[in-house]
Amino acid sequence: MPRLLYTYLVNQVLAPFYASLVILTSILFLGKLIPILDIILDYNINFIDFIRLYAYFTPQLLLFALPMASMMGVILGTTHINNENELMVLRASGISLYKMLPPVIIVALSTAVLTGFFSIHLIPAGNRAKAELAFQLASERIERAVHEKRFSESLGDVVLYADNIDPQNQTWEGVYISDMRDPKHPVTIISESGTVSSNMETGILAVSLINGTLHRGNGDTVQTITFNNYDMNLPLETPRTNPLAKVGRSTMLQAELLAEAARLGKNSIGATFLNEYHKRLALPVGCFILTILGFPLGFLSGPRHRTIGISFGLATFILYYVFLTAAKRISETLVLPAAISMWLPNLIFLFLTVFILQKVAQETHTVFLEKFYDTLHGVFSKIPWLKRRIR
Repeated sequence: MPRLLYTYLVNQVLAPFYASLVILTSILFLGKLIPILDIILDYNINFIDFIRLYAYFTPQLLLFALPMASMMGVILGTTHINNENELMVLRASGISLYKMLPPVIIVALSTAVLTGFFSIHLIPAGNRAKAELAFQLASERIERAVHEKRFSESLGDVVLYADNIDPQNQTWEGVYISDMRDPKHPVTIISESGTVSSNMETGILAVSLINGTLHRGNGDTVQTITFNNYDMNLPLETPRTNPLAKVGRSTMLQAELLAEAARLGKNSIGATFLNEYHKRLALPVGCFILTILGFPLGFLSGPRHRTIGISFGLATFILYYVFLTAAKRISETLVLPAAISMWLPNLIFLFLTVFILQKVAQETHTVFLEKFYDTLHGVFSKIPWLKRRIR
């Protein structure tokens, strides 16, 4: 009997879980895609690079989609069981709410482990790969934009020109460069030849010029310098202009976060690295707690409120992340250590989960729920445009 019951409960949960996961991931991806759409069009990203970019974004999206889909899957599954009066049959057969909890715990543990794997390992790796891809695309865009005997303005205030280009070894001949990044001191460089290389780690385009002259304007005078070798560094993209190229805490491993926090000391900047460290650990635990919380919430449904568990679930999920953001602010102001503040939301929601689970198991929640529903109905009935809809 337990095996058959557990299999049935898992099947009831998995179907809405997968549906919620697909919908939430798609919505979150569209939200991420819109801000970088201009960059995708500007770089003329091909289908393969687009798939790579989507793969790098996916762990970050699933970090939020997995907990919510897990919680909603449990709520929708248990709501269906309750609305079909199957819970009444199970209780009449001597099966309590606690006996139905093990399969939900298995689902919660599975999604929590996946969330932890994304949070600790895949997201930093994906962010590093995303930054490398951004610099690679910027470098390729310059290579595509620079043609023989044509002026290229792909670097904004820097204009490039070459008489001949060898694409195999990136050697240019007859090089002309106009640098207007400092309008008060414009620079013009003319060189016989040069080589170009890009560094993805620093996001720098290195230009090594051979046998040429440099002309720097300074008011009404021009300074001319003859050189045999001259190295010039040009930024491919900056994090401000390219959100794909952002690097920082999100690309660091757990050990690197602790090391950087120890180096910075006990201050608001060091606290941000500790926050990131503890947040990656707290989110999987929060996923487990929220999934278990969805189990009693699904059984709140009744004749007057068949889907009330869904509303409570969404409100609870949003409230959890509000608490998590507040805990982050508290830690940054050094009111509480990050090791305490970042785990407070999990502790609060753990007590809430145990409380609601006990009330639903003992069937003492209905009185409070009816009072809440009547109060809410009374408030809404006093609002004119809602009053007509309620009637």
